[in-house]
Amino acid sequence: MSSSLFIAEQAALACYQVHFGQQAHIVKSIAGFYGCAVILQGPAGDVVVKATAQAGRTHREVAGLARLRPHTTVAFPQVLLQKNIELDHQSLEILLLDRLPGVAPWDVAKPWANPAQTAQQVVDVLLGWHAVSDPRGFELPNGEFAADLITAFEAWTEPLHCYVQSKTSPFTPWQKYAYAQLWQARHRLLAPLAGMPSSLVHDDPHAGNFLFDEHSGALTAVLDPCDVAFRHREQDIFHLADVSPELNLLETYLQHYTPPAGFPARRWFFSLWDDAKHSRNLAWYDQQWFDEKFNQLVQLDEQYGSWLSALDTELKHA
Repeated sequence: MSSSLFIAEQAALACYQVHFGQQAHIVKSIAGFYGCAVILQGPAGDVVVKATAQAGRTHREVAGLARLRPHTTVAFPQVLLQKNIELDHQSLEILLLDRLPGVAPWDVAKPWANPAQTAQQVVDVLLGWHAVSDPRGFELPNGEFAADLITAFEAWTEPLHCYVQSKTSPFTPWQKYAYAQLWQARHRLLAPLAGMPSSLVHDDPHAGNFLFDEHSGALTAVLDPCDVAFRHREQDIFHLADVSPELNLLETYLQHYTPPAGFPARRWFFSLWDDAKHSRNLAWYDQQWFDEKFNQLVQLDEQYGSWLSALDTELKHA
């Protein structure tokens, strides 16, 4: 067991004891990308305790849950406790949530009993969120709004561009050039979305952030919103292909949304900036992961591919 997971378990047991005045036992512990989740069972009921070392993560999740809940037709977590603690000389942000019915997609009996029905249930949830728009346009990181998508995209993404290009970032010289060109291409790639309305987005709606009935595969609950805001729906739906591809979630969504020209390339454009965000937030980096996504974009966007092919091939392996 990793030290971070052990610390999360100790924090979870302590929080249950303090909050309910009773002892619980651990059902399951899960190491996630931004922290750990510990499922507890005790006299006061089953709960999930999430622990993260990233400052501000729980605040964003609580705010996101509150924004999405009125527009969500399936079970959504209730926040029982939010606090910061010190444990083993480590600062942790803690969320105590009620335990929702269902299991993660990888724990559902395979093959899925009715994958098309399950996919439609997930997509219906997203369509409900994405139908919610704001007449002011697209949300900025400070909560203000811009009338156009490109202004909002730049406000969210320019700090990521600066991070990637910084001397301390882990990216290879070739990847820095590739990201620099990606930044230069933003107006061209986003132009087809001009004039479209904003949508309320979950910001991480892959299948792993939903729960399902273990046997039927029916959707039972939604979890783990990230940076909920009014953005463009395409900034949400690229996640649909990330987990459980056998459900065809992205393909099912596209039966209800006809994207403007250039969507296949924009899918990887948005995904690459999303990964840059994770890298900055967590000091995470996987060279092959990024190279493979750039290769996907190169194959789908001729102009971008032509520019990269002109680079010295040795730079990619520097």
